[in-house]
Amino acid sequence: MDAVIYRSEVEGVATPPPSKSYTHRAFIASSLSKHSKVFNPLIAEDTLATLRCCRGIGARFFRHECFEFFGCDEIRSGYFYVSNSGTTLRLFMGVLSLSKGVSVLDGDESIRRRPNLELAKALIKLGAKVKGFGDFSAPILIGGILKGGKVEIRAISSQFVSALLFSLPLAKFDSELRILEVKSKPYIDITLHVLEESGIKLEKENYKFYIESEQEFRLRRFDVPADFSSASYLIACGVLAGKVELRGVYDSRQGDKAIVDIVKGMGGKVRWRKERGVLIAEKSELEGIEVDAENIPDLVPTVAILGAVAKGRTVIYNAEHLRYKETDRIETTYRNLKALGVEVEKRRDGLVIKGGNVRGGVVDSYGDHRIAMAFSVLGLVADRIVVKNADAVSVSFPNFFEVLKNIGAKVEFVRSTNF
Repeated sequence: MDAVIYRSEVEGVATPPPSKSYTHRAFIASSLSKHSKVFNPLIAEDTLATLRCCRGIGARFFRHECFEFFGCDEIRSGYFYVSNSGTTLRLFMGVLSLSKGVSVLDGDESIRRRPNLELAKALIKLGAKVKGFGDFSAPILIGGILKGGKVEIRAISSQFVSALLFSLPLAKFDSELRILEVKSKPYIDITLHVLEESGIKLEKENYKFYIESEQEFRLRRFDVPADFSSASYLIACGVLAGKVELRGVYDSRQGDKAIVDIVKGMGGKVRWRKERGVLIAEKSELEGIEVDAENIPDLVPTVAILGAVAKGRTVIYNAEHLRYKETDRIETTYRNLKALGVEVEKRRDGLVIKGGNVRGGVVDSYGDHRIAMAFSVLGLVADRIVVKNADAVSVSFPNFFEVLKNIGAKVEFVRSTNF
């Protein structure tokens, strides 16, 4: 499906979807606990992939006013297909290293390009059996039993660290995990939050974790907060094209809440009443700024489209880990900005964008949900933007275009485009 977005003025109330990152972790923690309930989870392609894997390891769950889980007594092995979800793949590499049998982890074409070498090496050192080709991109053979011990990791993804933090508490021996280097640290904070709620004991000293062995997951209830990565597109709608009031956006450990300060730094009118969970974003004259993306990779497409409209230069740096996402997001963002007449320079670790000149045109999501949403928002201030493969939004924000229409955006859908 392609989406056609026309220049629009927007005004209204919108509710961002629940956090994808929290939902993945809450589902897995529930599957490892005896009995738990997860309220307000995100139901989208990525989290459905995690649910399938939870069922695959032996967990049972029922959906009513919440998701009620009855966890697995023993982690089963089997064939696990993660679709397009890198989080599911990496976290289940850790979980399945605790299974007595041998499992296969596989995914779509994008997943088969994403490297997992550092995580595989760490799991092997800790006693698991992991087999794969080259950089251990999917498909991967993995089995247990993870014994624990000392290990250090230099991770291109925080998901590698989260996978170890989920699995090592269930290992036979105590463990010491030393992090030499990692990107996107706030996602580790999300993992630690869910583990704390699950009764898991960890000691942290700078970049070392000391983890007791043979612990028990005891999650009872978890309420998933709104997703700030998804909220960033709605905030961008407001500051670019009108006024949007977001509801249900309470504070949490998500690093992507930094979008509020970034937009304010660009001159954007944003008011966040944290105690009420209300955030208001209004049309503003934006100016370019410099943004360190080390801990906020999912915000880069949003920052890039804001930079395309802002006066002056927007510099996004320290974002080389974006090259290992659903797409190489530095490359795909660069190509789409160029297609819309934006003056942009591509660097190894980011982008330099000279704003103020956005024309209509055709862009491609390349199957990446964040690229699809960001460039759809940019269509609000262009004559017309066609976003090819726009249905990629179903990965994290299935009703994204419905929300856009509800606040006044002019959106049409076509099966194919010939412009």
